[in-house]
Amino acid sequence: MTGLSATFANAVALHLSAAGRVDAAAGRLDALSRAGVDPASVTAERGLAQRLSAAAQGLRGVPGLVRLGEARLHDSGFPVHVPFMGAAHLAVSADARDPRVAGLVRSLLLQTLSTEKAGSVEVVGVDTAAVGATLAPLHPLVDARLMSPVATDAAGLERALAAAEEHVKTGLLEQRATKLILVIASMDEARPATLSRLAALARSGVGAGLHIIAAGVAELPESVQITVDGDMWVGNPPGVTLGARGGLLAPVAFDPAPDPELLRVECARIAEEAKAAAELRFADLAPAELWREDPSEGVTAIAGKDSRGIVRLSFDDTTPHWLIGGRTGGGKTVFLLNILYGLTAHYSPDDLALYLLDFKEGVSFTEFTPQASDPTFIPHARAVGVESDREYGVAILRELDAEMTRRSVMMKRHGVARYSQLRGAESLPRIVCIVDEFQVLFAGNDSLARQAVAVLENLARKGRSYGVHLVLASQTTSGIEALYNKQESIFGQFPLRVALPGANAVLDVNNNAAAGLRTGEAVINVDGGAAGRERRIRFPNAHADNDTLYQLRHDMWSARGEAAPPTVFYGYAAVHLDDDPRYAALTPNPHPEVLLGRRVNARLDTAAFSLDSTPGRHLSILGADPVGAHLLHAATASLLRQRPSARYLVAALTPDARARATLDLVGERGEAVAAAQLTETLTELAASDDPAFLIGFGLDAANLDRAGQAALRRLLREGPGRGVHLLGWWRGLRRFADDIGGSSGREDVAGAVVLNIPGGELIGHFGQSFLDWDPRPGRGLFIDRHANTRELLVPFTSPEEP
Repeated sequence: MTGLSATFANAVALHLSAAGRVDAAAGRLDALSRAGVDPASVTAERGLAQRLSAAAQGLRGVPGLVRLGEARLHDSGFPVHVPFMGAAHLAVSADARDPRVAGLVRSLLLQTLSTEKAGSVEVVGVDTAAVGATLAPLHPLVDARLMSPVATDAAGLERALAAAEEHVKTGLLEQRATKLILVIASMDEARPATLSRLAALARSGVGAGLHIIAAGVAELPESVQITVDGDMWVGNPPGVTLGARGGLLAPVAFDPAPDPELLRVECARIAEEAKAAAELRFADLAPAELWREDPSEGVTAIAGKDSRGIVRLSFDDTTPHWLIGGRTGGGKTVFLLNILYGLTAHYSPDDLALYLLDFKEGVSFTEFTPQASDPTFIPHARAVGVESDREYGVAILRELDAEMTRRSVMMKRHGVARYSQLRGAESLPRIVCIVDEFQVLFAGNDSLARQAVAVLENLARKGRSYGVHLVLASQTTSGIEALYNKQESIFGQFPLRVALPGANAVLDVNNNAAAGLRTGEAVINVDGGAAGRERRIRFPNAHADNDTLYQLRHDMWSARGEAAPPTVFYGYAAVHLDDDPRYAALTPNPHPEVLLGRRVNARLDTAAFSLDSTPGRHLSILGADPVGAHLLHAATASLLRQRPSARYLVAALTPDARARATLDLVGERGEAVAAAQLTETLTELAASDDPAFLIGFGLDAANLDRAGQAALRRLLREGPGRGVHLLGWWRGLRRFADDIGGSSGREDVAGAVVLNIPGGELIGHFGQSFLDWDPRPGRGLFIDRHANTRELLVPFTSPEEP
């Protein structure tokens, strides 16, 4: 700016010199002109014009100055430049309905946007009297987000003034790199209140990065006054005296209006440069060296870029939790991946732990897990849920809640009150838990939703103190019944809001900053969505640079040290006994346990039911779902590894292939029991002292008579003490209850896996607390009456028939 000031001061000095000479000779020149005489002194004025023109050439393209036209000194002239950006406003007495003024307004905007830093200037336009025609040729700037849609009515004028006022308010409080030009090309009627607001904006605007071009406004504070009266006359800029008469003493001719094609080409060029200036590559998210940052005061990642530069977001005491909204296809997954890769590249697995939950039908986080085609994984990931069950989500939240309790005890032991202080004594990672499509977790208003709300509220309120951070992402935050009374207590703890296309709801109701966002753009707000505290950014597409992403993931995996793969829950996937590590580790055991499936909990450990000598240690599988046969087959296989020499009796009362496969499995150790033999077999086993297991497929098909039911009930009560146990599949709950003796026999079968029987049918046998059981494919409810537990599990099925 030093060179600019010197050049401008030189030009002003030259003009002042000319002004003095012109003042002194004004009368004589007028007289000579009236007489038609070409005075010799005019030659001196020509020389002055040439000197001024030469000085003006040095101002061409200088940021902050704009050209208005050419001043005339008789038959000579010189270009006229005036200060604008960073120095003054421009007020033109006529509006853009005068074609010369319309051309001037377009020229001023084109000059300014061409000389300012690409993307650093935004334009808000008003053109009510000309219905937008003045600024229509600049439409490529609207497409590039450099100019708002032109206001053509009173409501649009109000929005434009409000935007300018908000820009000034925030600009006075903080340094802003983005400047705003408010263009008033025309107004139907300049009301006193409107003019008063414009004057207030003009007084404070320059210092806050606001500059005004006001056509049709005769006077405006801190402005270069441009009077249109046949010719153009230029008044003194603020702080500069051009002449004794209060302005430029020579008339100024308008420059020709910019050619429409030139406007189109230049606007397109400016738009492309602005886009390039705001562009960020995925490679820019990662540091030159992995894992060099300290998480004590927070963890930070690059989110994107705007005209002001790189935008970084943090999980720390100020912004502990984030709320992200975006419609399907709006870029939410890409944004999350950018943040996750940015965090994991900067912080080591010892300093950052990730818990990732996805409740939609997608694969947002699968690339953080080992795959058959690529065994690498992100070592920071501790647990990953893909198409997660609500129960799994609640289990993860409870795990984090328990971790907070553990850290609380450690803080008391060390006499500290914050995570950053605890880091000095214990090497504990910051935890970031991302819940995508979190509204599914709170669907309805059942007991599970209420549990989720209670745990989430505790995490939201206390997490920042313990280094535990949440990200809730969704298409919408409305209509979540379970959160009706908790909106403020929970979402109020989420100061950082990210609005992607189609998700204005994560911002304040009076904040429409996210309107019109495009894919690859986001509004970042660090004040709970309040208007005026946001930045509009562009962010890269991680998958547009697959080579860099692949290399980054492999580099982190190679440097993982002893980091174990994450626990992964695929909500849609079946589980198989042969793949289970607990099954692989089974050895002979006099007190065996049958393996049933994977618990839907944070550890995803194997569900097992022990068959000891306690009365009632039998297992029932209830429901007509064919998975019951698969489960019974898996339970038998797990028994065989522990009790290989025991007696196995298989009652295959259904034509299911698993029943036949179980007979083949037990081989010579097994005995087939027909329906007609079942009562006799039950009677014999009830009195036997030899360890035995009765495996019953479709026991409801036996239609046991009173003698058969009596034998069954005796076996249930006395069998475990003799090492005799029943594993039976009943396809109907009523028949099962009748067979075991109704309410009097409830405790005689302690173990149950309920499949496709609704909760309303369970309460008669298991109690009112089971009313909320919601059966669904691939899930079972595991009940152990003796342990007083109920757990959701994914039952084991055979690979060939999932």
